[in-house]
Amino acid sequence: MNRVLILSALLLASCTSTPRPFPEPIVQTVEVKVPIAVPCDPDIGPEPAYVDTPEAIAAAPDIFARTVLLLAGRIQRIARDEVKSAALDECRRPPATPPRPG
Repeated sequence: MNRVLILSALLLASCTSTPRPFPEPIVQTVEVKVPIAVPCDPDIGPEPAYVDTPEAIAAAPDIFARTVLLLAGRIQRIARDEVKSAALDECRRPPATPPRPG
């Protein structure tokens, strides 16, 4: 019985002194990019100088020149409205989900 106790103590002591079968863990730093919701503030630039100002219309020599100024101003406003609409539509569009890793 005494031998069994000594033998089991030796076996138990030998288990603790053996080297570990697994290598030490390697610590790696991984950067994970997460989308963050930000308020949409479209930068569409300053308001342009339109050609159909009251001073320009008053200085026009005849009705045809006034008509040309008014049409040119209308075309400028339509183009500006398209830029504003496109910028605001992009703000209203839900964000695209990023692709999943793996």
